[in-house]
Amino acid sequence: MSWFNTLLDAAPALSKPDSSEDATQVLSQNIEIPGSVTLDELLTGVKETVSVSDKTKPENTKRVQKGLVVTLTCLQQPDGIQENAGDQDTAQELAKIISTAIAPVLPALKEDTDLPASFNDTLTNTRKALTQHCKATSTLGLQCLEAIDNVFNPTTLDDDTLLTLIAYSHPDQDWSANPAKTAKLATTILKTYPFPNKTDFITSTILQSYLRPLFSKSKPSTITPSGRKAEYPTDNSREGIPDDTAVTKPWKFTDLRSIPVFSWAVTEADNTLISSHWPSYIPVLLTLADDSTTSIRRTGLTILTNFLTKIPAKTLQDTGLGQVFANAVFPTLSYLPSLTPEDESLQLLEPAYKALLILAGKQPSTGKDGTGNPRNNMLDRLIREGVFTGYFHAKNHVRIVELLCQETVEILEAMGVHAVKHLKDLIPMISTILTDPFASAAPQTLLSAIKALQAILRNCWPRLPPGSVWQDEIINALVLCWLNLDEPTNTTTDNSNSNSVGDIRKQLITSAQALSAVAKTAGTDLSAQVAPLVTKTASLATLFSAPC
Repeated sequence: MSWFNTLLDAAPALSKPDSSEDATQVLSQNIEIPGSVTLDELLTGVKETVSVSDKTKPENTKRVQKGLVVTLTCLQQPDGIQENAGDQDTAQELAKIISTAIAPVLPALKEDTDLPASFNDTLTNTRKALTQHCKATSTLGLQCLEAIDNVFNPTTLDDDTLLTLIAYSHPDQDWSANPAKTAKLATTILKTYPFPNKTDFITSTILQSYLRPLFSKSKPSTITPSGRKAEYPTDNSREGIPDDTAVTKPWKFTDLRSIPVFSWAVTEADNTLISSHWPSYIPVLLTLADDSTTSIRRTGLTILTNFLTKIPAKTLQDTGLGQVFANAVFPTLSYLPSLTPEDESLQLLEPAYKALLILAGKQPSTGKDGTGNPRNNMLDRLIREGVFTGYFHAKNHVRIVELLCQETVEILEAMGVHAVKHLKDLIPMISTILTDPFASAAPQTLLSAIKALQAILRNCWPRLPPGSVWQDEIINALVLCWLNLDEPTNTTTDNSNSNSVGDIRKQLITSAQALSAVAKTAGTDLSAQVAPLVTKTASLATLFSAPC
């Protein structure tokens, strides 16, 4: 294989991971590519070059990178490759070797001290090194696989190659230099290999053969090995220390394909598949949604949300899994500043609320004994343990308050008139936000609070009669918020801020119109009630004079 080694020595180093076009062009211009080679010869050269046992060593990464440059250069000149009868099988084997070289997978670590990653520098550094290897080689490897597909079009690929392609087709992986580009490449290749039986591939290959062994040691105790609710769950976790080791979580440290592959298995599954094979999904869903790493937990919650939209409500109710999911997700609502950094808190809260809202929608409106309302009970818990608790602990963080107000709107719309029981907490919370003299410094938060007030008026109006303490407090909040916008500290010539203030005023007027409409249902004219205020402060006329 002297010709392959000659090309290997001449292959230029990539200036950046996705500069393969420049590298192959330089190589083909400076070195004469053999005019007649067989695919078997190319396969032999690739085996000797890119099949490395340790992807964490920089010298191995560089060797794989150069080997892929040579391979891609040869594949881009298919006229120089002799055709043989067994090229289909050879192409499939070549694809397998290349996919293995770029797969974010490590063999079982020789040394694992059973220490969590936060105390195990070796484990953390190994994962980082694997990520760097994949960033350096993934684009080249996928381009080679695309070239193999275009030139030889093998009829099928082995399961492990398909798993690697599926993993790279996910746009959010962190082990690719250009996730969008690699996702597009991998997706294009996958489209040329239609699955003869996608249901069997998802249930047998992915869920049973691939994922089940990876997650077997980190399965939560709240479910049985068959994926059903455990009647007597036990807590085997370490006290206060996440069990993040390569032994218990190989899916997190030695095979990084697992999460995007599982996400694909949920996305590609239809409602029928989910309803028939839901037990196989449950251990992975709960493990990801409970992980201590923010990015993984967020991804797990997002996947869970997708799963909940597909699983039948009856299954959740009959198996008790609805409560299992609720108990798994609700703790995430307490990931608040200052114990949790604000940015991480925002990443987690949004998907957690979304998952719980969908889960609440899957609950029955009547309990099994004909009494109670499980759906409203979960929404009650969501607003109490989520919104009110979150506001109490993080009211000084305007972005958190903004998100809580947005979620309040969603919860109130789901509860309808049943939300009146929360008026004693809702209105003081919204009033405090609106009457803050510096609220306009965070216009989006203020707008979210005003829209939350509108949701209160829209859903709880039967309990807001004229003369009630709640209506008076709402009028007070609207007036003070309006007047605060006129303060010199809140006036500006900046166009963006000026537009924000204008939007706030429009929403305040809309809220006043809604309050006026509520008053009319009781035969009362709001304008007469606020007339003394308008007389004293003329600028309030704009707030209350618009017709409802």
